[in-house]
Amino acid sequence: MPKKKGKKAGRNGALAAMTRPDAKVRDYDAHVLVCKGGDCKKRGSKEVQKALKNELRTAGMNRDVRIDSVECLGLCKHGPNAIVYPPGTWYLGLIESDAPEIVDGHLKNGEPVEHLAAEFRPRKKRR
Repeated sequence: MPKKKGKKAGRNGALAAMTRPDAKVRDYDAHVLVCKGGDCKKRGSKEVQKALKNELRTAGMNRDVRIDSVECLGLCKHGPNAIVYPPGTWYLGLIESDAPEIVDGHLKNGEPVEHLAAEFRPRKKRR
């Protein structure tokens, strides 16, 4: 199917009409976001991401779980950090040796690794 062409930007720079791309995305069982910001990078986030990918390959799950790096997740002083969706579990201060436990416990069996998972603090109430 040929790609549909969208309208070009008008004089004011706004797009007159947008068309949806023909691309489709794969459905994954889970999505892991690994921080690659400066502090996390210095503390080994690249190695943590590589270890997670290797563990997924070993478990035969590399087509079931998507791992992406993101620029910054915040909480920089606690890095390297990652978030696993679903359900949105934050892992702080990861090291390479944590990868097997996260893959086996959380990504394979659906149970967040409690001793590695960050605790959530209550939201501040709006005034």
